[in-house]
Amino acid sequence: MKRLLRFLFILLLPTLCAVSAPAQLRYGFRFGGDIAAAKLNDAANASLCNRSGFSGGLVLEYQMPQCGFAPDIAVLYTRYNSRLSEDSKSPVSFGRNFIEVPLHLKYKFWIKSFHDLFGPMVYTGPSVAFRIGNDAKAPMSSKKIQPGWDVGIGFDIVNFIQITGGYRFGLGNTIDSYPGNQDATLRTNAWNISATLLFDF
Repeated sequence: MKRLLRFLFILLLPTLCAVSAPAQLRYGFRFGGDIAAAKLNDAANASLCNRSGFSGGLVLEYQMPQCGFAPDIAVLYTRYNSRLSEDSKSPVSFGRNFIEVPLHLKYKFWIKSFHDLFGPMVYTGPSVAFRIGNDAKAPMSSKKIQPGWDVGIGFDIVNFIQITGGYRFGLGNTIDSYPGNQDATLRTNAWNISATLLFDF
């Protein structure tokens, strides 16, 4: 299946690149909401209920010439809100705060008759979250560096506003220690939706 998709992409690439897009380096601001889909496993009778969070920060995008490829990098403040429930104990609500650095490779499918007005896009790429502080209410100690991989879709409007929605796959166990159970694992997965405003230098 992967080979077939790769083959089809290679066949379609010349067509997708037929609409020229000028090279352009832009900066902007990204704001969004997150719903952490963290998975807590092997933690005895404990379970996590995830709530909404948010993120925001700066982004830099380079639109490659004569094609729809546009890599970008961002530096975001990201907060995930969580609630831990354990048998015979009151639920504990706490936040997890990060400086997150996603590096995305986007492809914009510019439509000829609407070029520079509207372009659907897909993106993927790695993301590294650096924990800042540890909420005193958090029952576990988490690692300072938490890698992930992002995938998503969206659209570019008038080459100025980008609306995207995606999913972050947490890579590896993010718990340093969990009281009473050293085998517990936590992956920082998350759904997100965001808006980016881009400006020319």
